[in-house]
Amino acid sequence: MSVHLFEKLTYDEDDWCILEEAHIRACGLLGEPPVSYKNADRLARHIMKLFNAGVRDFEMIATIAAHREILLDRKATYH
Repeated sequence: MSVHLFEKLTYDEDDWCILEEAHIRACGLLGEPPVSYKNADRLARHIMKLFNAGVRDFEMIATIAAHREILLDRKATYH
């Protein structure tokens, strides 16, 4: 594995700060504390996907991720 590929597959300290802030903010938008949100893993995975796609604004990541969670919860409720 080349160093360049390794760098793409890892997060530095600044990256982790953005990811953490996005997760905390998204949980806040959902009205849930991060430690007890029932779909925290799913939310975290979506946040990481957005980050990996190039989104770096934690507010934008949080808003998109929270909106997705709301839609998924609604979908589950109707089925």
